[in-house]
Amino acid sequence: MNANARKSLKIVALLATSLLISFVSAETYTELFMYGTPITIGSAGVQFTAGSNTTAMGGVNAINAAGTEVTFNSITIEPSQTKTYDEAVNITNNSGATKTLNVSLYSLTGNFSTNFDYVNITVLNGAGVAQGSNIELVGTGSNTTSTGNLSMPNGELWIVRWIIKASDTATNAEYINLTLKVRVE
Repeated sequence: MNANARKSLKIVALLATSLLISFVSAETYTELFMYGTPITIGSAGVQFTAGSNTTAMGGVNAINAAGTEVTFNSITIEPSQTKTYDEAVNITNNSGATKTLNVSLYSLTGNFSTNFDYVNITVLNGAGVAQGSNIELVGTGSNTTSTGNLSMPNGELWIVRWIIKASDTATNAEYINLTLKVRVE
């Protein structure tokens, strides 16, 4: 046999081996698929609903259409004054199941310690009983920044109360921005 024929046989043998390996490899796996079609946005099971003070604190559009945000942008307080909003907003659970809520301080900006003695936020169940810890933000001293985990049964409406106390020496036109986060599980 000449050299060219041997080379041709080697090449054919290599090609055959490559094809065999590719067929064997092709048979050693399977494919799985996951489809998320469609992924649809539903309504929030736990929502903010208007309380008796919501409009006074944030206007008629204080709560967004989804019920997932509330903005209190109409709060004004004088030096040494204490303002109590017994029903700043409500939290309603219509999810069909018990949910765990945790209300916590997300951010506080501005000159709080100079202008405010405290801001207290309390979550109360439908019977008026405080749930978890009160959020207590004080100008000087230790703060409590979370209610802790609260178990909210389905069909319940809970009340969020705000009490704000400006200091005696609060400066006119000074302000703070306070953001709370409600985690729902």
